[in-house]
Amino acid sequence: NLPKFVAVVDEYEYTAATVEQITSLVDSSTLQGIIVLNHTESSSVSKSYVNPAPESPRGQNTPSYQFTPDNDYAWNANGDGLVIKDMFGIPTGYVSDENIAEYILSTSTQQAQELLADVSEVKKSIFDKDIQKFPPVMAEFEMYMGPEQMDSKTCLTWVDTNGKWSPKCLPLGGNSVWALAGSPYAEDDSNGDNNNGDGGGNDQGRRAEGQNQDDGKRPIIMVATNMDATSMFHESARGANSAAANILTVLMAAKMFGESVTDQVLDNLQNKVMFSFFQGENYGYLGSRSLLKDMAYPGFQCESSAVSAIAKDPNSPNACLNPLRHDLDFAELGDIQSMIAVDQVGILSQDETFYVHDSSNYYADSDGGLSDILQGMNSDDWTIGASSAGSLPPTPLSSIVNLSGGTVGGVVLAGYDAAFVDDSYYMSHMDSSERVSINLVSIAKAATITARAALIAAYGDAYDGSAADTIEDLDSEDDTLNALANCLLTNGNCNLLTNHGKMERVNSREASGIDLGLGQSLGNPPNYYVSVFSQNDGQSFVQVDGKRYGSYTGETEYGNDEDDQFLIRPNMLEMALHALLNDYLGRGGADADGNAPDFQSCKSSTDCSDVAYCSSAGDKAVCTGSKVCVCSRSHYHVALDEAIIPSPNNKTGVFIVSEDDEGKSPMYTEPYWDNGIGVHVYRAAGNSGNWTLGIGFATAFACMAATTLLRKRLHKEKLY
Repeated sequence: NLPKFVAVVDEYEYTAATVEQITSLVDSSTLQGIIVLNHTESSSVSKSYVNPAPESPRGQNTPSYQFTPDNDYAWNANGDGLVIKDMFGIPTGYVSDENIAEYILSTSTQQAQELLADVSEVKKSIFDKDIQKFPPVMAEFEMYMGPEQMDSKTCLTWVDTNGKWSPKCLPLGGNSVWALAGSPYAEDDSNGDNNNGDGGGNDQGRRAEGQNQDDGKRPIIMVATNMDATSMFHESARGANSAAANILTVLMAAKMFGESVTDQVLDNLQNKVMFSFFQGENYGYLGSRSLLKDMAYPGFQCESSAVSAIAKDPNSPNACLNPLRHDLDFAELGDIQSMIAVDQVGILSQDETFYVHDSSNYYADSDGGLSDILQGMNSDDWTIGASSAGSLPPTPLSSIVNLSGGTVGGVVLAGYDAAFVDDSYYMSHMDSSERVSINLVSIAKAATITARAALIAAYGDAYDGSAADTIEDLDSEDDTLNALANCLLTNGNCNLLTNHGKMERVNSREASGIDLGLGQSLGNPPNYYVSVFSQNDGQSFVQVDGKRYGSYTGETEYGNDEDDQFLIRPNMLEMALHALLNDYLGRGGADADGNAPDFQSCKSSTDCSDVAYCSSAGDKAVCTGSKVCVCSRSHYHVALDEAIIPSPNNKTGVFIVSEDDEGKSPMYTEPYWDNGIGVHVYRAAGNSGNWTLGIGFATAFACMAATTLLRKRLHKEKLY
């Protein structure tokens, strides 16, 4: 019989077929886990690659299939669906360090050879013969699998034997970031005093639900992309082409837009332009569906009174206590007319060629003319052609087509035609700048045509054929482009992102009087996994009478205490994008004489209280990471599964499941982790001497006592 063992697999062999072969050939009590190794020079494994995503990402056989139009189309022809395989009882870890991977490979190969040589001998195990002859490498998997039949709804609503609510998991989520180019809409004073729960704020909730027909608010052209990625190993969701390239393109498009067109021009165009970075898109379109549903489909309904986000500051944004929204400015937006989604433009299936995937051909009534606008930007050097796919790839555009029932559409600007590029390593840990080469020339071109297309669409029927030329071509050697590329592709802890994140922290502390610190770092190298949703990881909350709640309907009236307020601690990427959009889109104002301003330097937003170039109704100035005062343009918006709702009058991290879900929402969750979770690989020490025997006995007795206490606790929690 085989001894208990851990399977060692080269990353190019780690496929659904390999896992199936391993699990079918050995007893489940024998296989203890799988270690996946970074491919090394001594490995004999071919580099032919099958990625772990399903053939139809967010489509057929995935939890998100009901939200994806044409959900059986094989965009990912090179995928085998490992990421959706049930891996219960098979903990798996990835070894990225080449030297460690090389050692484990050689050691495991030798162990396998020794085992095969000894199979004919009558002995319990090769390791019993002489452990010092060949010290084995040991692996410990510290991972919580939970009960086999546990699902998201059960773990979120878990109660112990005393009937006390005791959740065992957290939902995935975070915050999307959006910004409107041009001056904000003027505040509507019809609500009266929103400082307390006086009932006036209910008008705000009703306006958010469906006001935008005859109120004069201009339609929205939305430029959108995802800001997350995933892989089989959540700590290694590098997302070079599937996230970083998208963020970089839309961010640079926003910068070019803000530099080239003044607020005065934008405020007089037929349509408004909105830039959006959606969080959690790989896990059920969390960000896009949340914002779009709140904006119009069907529209947000505040079940409590709308209040000032900072009780002592009547000029702070309106907020809602239940369901909790820390910022209701999305309620002031016009209808979405169409969307330009950007996807995977860093690696092209054909040189100097982009493809336009047009929703109006298949799913929506119209694309707002965007397909013709983009294809009209063909040049001698670059081709922008219609896709031959006959389907719509999974992007934020899928959300608006699905939610609007096809009444609103748009286009996807992509680097692929009928299928994702084979060597882009979609939804894999190999989608990293170390494995793939992201083409900054392509990024620069995509940013340029995205900005120009958005401007043309903003002009609408009034476009004269020349205004888009005010946006010049972005050079691939541009300093900002390359600095951002380094941050998003190589080192997420770079000074550029960190400085903007730190300024967000300073501004938040000054406004609230509370320092929540910096959010979770993007990391070095960057990791675009969405993370869990809690007070320390993006969940906004309200402080009432010194206590913090994920949502509030309690008896103590909000605003009685001057420290009552809404607070939020986004992650570092979200904070940096929020600050950068302010910086890039907030410089289009003018001074009292209508001239381009001399921007005032600052150390915090308090230094910006008297600037003249952010004086239009509803406008205010903030200090950005560039240490200058700009006009505020950015907003956060919750990215959370629509079926998961923060429980009123409970602490953060406690959620209820909506009864109206109808089983459609994916509801991705993760168990509570601690710092000890992970895979530990080490060499066995062999015969270390009898001096350890006493320590061993003492440890054994301590463990027995701890086990008894743990069993009692687990029994109470109904887990034993």
